Amino acid sequence: MRIAFLILILVFVFSACQQSYKPEESGDDIVLAEVGDVTITKQTIQDELNLIPPYQRATFETPEGQRVLLDHLIERELLLQAARDAGLEEDSFVVAQVEMAMQQVEATKARALITAFYEKEVVEGVEIPEEEILEYYNDHIEDIYHMDRQANVSHILVGEETEVSEVLERIEDGEPFDSVAIEMSAHLATAGYGGELGWITIGAPIPYLGNQPEISRTIFEADTGEIIGPLETEMGYHIFSISEMAEEGTKPLEEVRESIINILRPGRVNTYYRDTILPSLEQKYGVEINEEAFLPDVSISADSLLVVAQSLMEQNPERAITHFQLFLRRYPEDEKAFQAQFLIGFTYSEYLRDYDSAREAFRLMIEKFPDSELTDDAEWMLDNMETPIEEIIPVEPDAGLSETVSEDETVTEE
Repeated sequence: MRIAFLILILVFVFSACQQSYKPEESGDDIVLAEVGDVTITKQTIQDELNLIPPYQRATFETPEGQRVLLDHLIERELLLQAARDAGLEEDSFVVAQVEMAMQQVEATKARALITAFYEKEVVEGVEIPEEEILEYYNDHIEDIYHMDRQANVSHILVGEETEVSEVLERIEDGEPFDSVAIEMSAHLATAGYGGELGWITIGAPIPYLGNQPEISRTIFEADTGEIIGPLETEMGYHIFSISEMAEEGTKPLEEVRESIINILRPGRVNTYYRDTILPSLEQKYGVEINEEAFLPDVSISADSLLVVAQSLMEQNPERAITHFQLFLRRYPEDEKAFQAQFLIGFTYSEYLRDYDSAREAFRLMIEKFPDSELTDDAEWMLDNMETPIEEIIPVEPDAGLSETVSEDETVTEE
């Protein structure tokens, strides 16, 4: 039992401390024990108490508890000195544990550095333009920032009608509503707060009372400062006080400005991080990626490689082009090589809008595969890829209607 208890305490008390106790000397520091050349003082005990979780610390803060703690410190120091004398500091287990702890320290430091940089250089570097705040506010005036009529309400709940009279008499005699609520309300959730229910919205459920349409109607027909009741529910009799009224309208911009900024900030921060911070860091420190290491293995067939490349065209056009080029390097004589070359140009043109690279790809396709079934298409792309579609295929919205009218007129004439 004693060994089990010792192990439990050691887990909490000593896991974070891996050195002998050699505190700086102080004139007020009382020596409690000496183990070899190591001194254990009152300050040593206090340092160890600070390492114990708060919910367990009280056990060791009494004189008796501190004496138990001292015994454990002595035992630990004895074991530590014996282990050192036995030459175990170079033991493989000890070395491995120390290396693991150092790795954890470095990982923690790296995470802290990254977090600090992101907060200071990214998050704090973003300002939300006033026009974006106004735009968001105006877009949501009719929904998020629309405010129905509201009333700030308190209540007193009693169980008997005789108590109702006493409550009303005390209020009429000038006693504050909240004082009477604290003393007489049977509603434990609100009595201690002077009966406060908070702001309620017209037609909405009332806190703690639920959906009470008649009570809600009565409240919103009253005036600020008016006492209403008694109104009966299954809970008992309620007397209500209305301290404020807010008419239907729109929440002021200044009242919701901070919340709008908090809504807009994540997207703005992410854009700033991706479009500004990362490119600047890549330029400053240099990044080289071995893209070849991520290309399909040489065992993949020509048809499969072409299918993979086509599947990437929309979601990752740059990578699709890399795969088409890989296809042409590996299978230059394949019967579908002309398709791969055409799709390089098509991807540049339609997905990346890089028309210069597209022209180069289409011209190379025509040069290498002059008799292919896509050569005419490549020539057409060279002539038309920057032309808006409506200029290529004119739209005549009234054409069908005109034809219909003409047919109807013909029938009528017949």
